[in-house]
Amino acid sequence: MRDLLLIIKKELKELLRDKKTIINSIVLPTLLIPILMFGGIKVSQMIQKSNQQKKVKIGLVNAPEDFKNLAETDTLNQISEYSVTDDFKALIEEETIQTAIVFPADWKRHMDSLSTAEVSIHRNGTKDNVNGRVSKLMDVYTTQLKEKRIAFLNIPTEKMTPLVQQYVEVGEQKELIGKRIGGFIPYIFILTMWGGCLLAAIDLVTGEKERKTIETTLSLPISKFSVLMGKAIVASLLGFIPALLNLTGLIIGLNFIDDIPDTFKIALTEMLSPQSIIMILLLLIPFSLFLAGLIISLVAGATSFKEAQSKASPIIILIIIPLVMALMPGIEFTWSTVFIPVLNIGLGVKEIMAGTINIGMYAAMLISLLVFAVLAIYFSYKKFSDENAILS
Repeated sequence: MRDLLLIIKKELKELLRDKKTIINSIVLPTLLIPILMFGGIKVSQMIQKSNQQKKVKIGLVNAPEDFKNLAETDTLNQISEYSVTDDFKALIEEETIQTAIVFPADWKRHMDSLSTAEVSIHRNGTKDNVNGRVSKLMDVYTTQLKEKRIAFLNIPTEKMTPLVQQYVEVGEQKELIGKRIGGFIPYIFILTMWGGCLLAAIDLVTGEKERKTIETTLSLPISKFSVLMGKAIVASLLGFIPALLNLTGLIIGLNFIDDIPDTFKIALTEMLSPQSIIMILLLLIPFSLFLAGLIISLVAGATSFKEAQSKASPIIILIIIPLVMALMPGIEFTWSTVFIPVLNIGLGVKEIMAGTINIGMYAAMLISLLVFAVLAIYFSYKKFSDENAILS
């Protein structure tokens, strides 16, 4: 144990001498989440405000007077009249108009006979703001026409409303928000951990080769396993600490950013209870060791920093894909996913934050992560014990 602590102290001292390491591992992770939260809220508000103030250029064909009057009640609607023969695709592409609403020439006959008429709306499906506002306009006009027909036919309104849907939400708001946004939390944590472990592991192994100090370290009266474990623990710390600081930054952001809706803030505060935080951190500890061991096993034979990066960097794909899968609807935390690394953390954290985690499945996931960490350390030790690779 004394030898292991000696190696940990040595490696930490070497890493923390570099100001870039301190900034990347401590300062940035603490500030990252509050900046993302505050920036995201501000950008969203600015975009929403900007969209509400934008004019919508609407081309009308054969539009009845009551529809024109309704459209013109919104001063941001810029109305132009066109012929049915006009090329609306070209007009929209040229941004002369943003959408075109074409009523049939015999619109009045359809309305007088209480029949159904088809209205064509030419639009670009990517323009969400324009399409949303036009859809709302058409819904309002459709409601007005229905009310006129009901009044004309002298039918009580309730007879035209066979049912009213009333949703009774049985899930707690904490569960709803946790299931929806809980997947993004491990996404940020794990990518931060990967970056920290990658840089630290490469510097502690390949970097020491380049500095020509690896021989000195291995000549100490300390077992190679203790040397490896010291390096793996320090690399995992440089991954775990940024994730811990990310979590700290999230809590700070919730307390000091005023633009977060109160209901959302209350639900997030409940989700980030001491119990939830401890459960999440318990998952990240073995996972950081797994990452450190995996990276060391990959870079042990590398002779330069660039070569080490090229060997270890592609593994990020194997991390991103499960994280993306954890965000997809329909993929749940079950016994079939509980043993899949990365995916189980993404799904498990969602369940923890929603307050619906199964303790038995959580324990199985934690044990599986410990097993993967042990295997990664074992393989890294095998590589580290190969003198031809480590001293080349």
